[in-house]
Amino acid sequence: MTFFTGSDNAARRRGAPGYHGAMLRRPAAPRVLLAAVLAMAWAIDRAAARLDAADAAAGPPAGQASPPAAGQQASQPPAAQPTDARREPRADGTVSVVVAADRAEPQPPESTATELVNRVLEPLATADAIPADRPPAPTAPPPVSAVYARPLSLVEALERSGERTRRLWISQAYWKVSAGFALLRWSIEALERLELIAPGGDPHDRAVLDVTVSAARADLADARADLVAAQQELVDLVRLPPGDPLPWPVDRPLAGPYQTHFETLFATRPATGRIRAIVRMLPARHEALEAHAAAVAAAQQAMQMAEAAHARGRRPIEAVTAAHAALVGQQREFIAALKAYNLDIAEYAMSVADLSLPDDRFVSMLIGTPIQLRPQPPASAGSATSAATPPPQTPAPPATVTPQN
Repeated sequence: MTFFTGSDNAARRRGAPGYHGAMLRRPAAPRVLLAAVLAMAWAIDRAAARLDAADAAAGPPAGQASPPAAGQQASQPPAAQPTDARREPRADGTVSVVVAADRAEPQPPESTATELVNRVLEPLATADAIPADRPPAPTAPPPVSAVYARPLSLVEALERSGERTRRLWISQAYWKVSAGFALLRWSIEALERLELIAPGGDPHDRAVLDVTVSAARADLADARADLVAAQQELVDLVRLPPGDPLPWPVDRPLAGPYQTHFETLFATRPATGRIRAIVRMLPARHEALEAHAAAVAAAQQAMQMAEAAHARGRRPIEAVTAAHAALVGQQREFIAALKAYNLDIAEYAMSVADLSLPDDRFVSMLIGTPIQLRPQPPASAGSATSAATPPPQTPAPPATVTPQN
């Protein structure tokens, strides 16, 4: 459609020259503008259609369920909310937040002392401590496998006693027997190690080695005697039948740090001087235990290096015997530190635990998770030892029990 102004009408009536040519040229501009507007509207409609198609293909936003179609039941449950999403506030204004559970943190590696305790208290695989080239004497002690014939857990030892007032004596006697088994194993290994050393052709080397081997046999005999004495003390306290074999403690003494919770337990009551001394000594005793464990590892390496150098002729026999003496001395120091550490822990636990506390809970205050081992029918020594693998040790805090007045 073309719109005409008043001047245009007048020019048409007058028949002005060039009028018809001008009329043919002027309508072109409005037509171009209208075509451009229509093209833009068409492009906008196409773009909107493409966006709607893309939204339909992508589905509903994350965390929202798509609405059901017309005439269709919403049978499907709504999409699950993210585990860390904040939900709508309730009527009282509170907001619930669902937080995903943290992954279990990896357990820290065992300390040097704990690893050493686990190794030294493993049952020996050798039949006995007598070298194969010597026949056993008529009065020879029983084979090593016989000392593992009667496994005894600390819980069973306390339950057999029947008197909770004897817990401290039984616990301390139990750790003395464990120390005796550790010393027995290391004494046997020391003798076997010396038996494998070749003295060479020098009579002096042979004489020096004979002295060391004889001393190792004496140490082994002393270790057997000390172990029997400790076992008999435990038998009398636990009241085991006289015909049973001597006990073998399957629970391992604690070699890790111990939390006393002293400030909580004694916040409202006084503590004796002995208890205060134990609380102050336990960190130092544990530090000494770890240091002795490191010294044992270093002494074992020094012993291996001395043996290898002597076998190549680079070191005299005195270097081997000196390394052997250093290793034996560090092993004995470690056993003494381990025993003193656990005896103090037992005394502290006895001072804070009520007599109504069950025996297994009392044992968990000493070593963490005790072994629930009960007497079984007679079996071979290998089957008895395989059933006594200790669990990880994390002592329960004494604050979970009722303090004894």
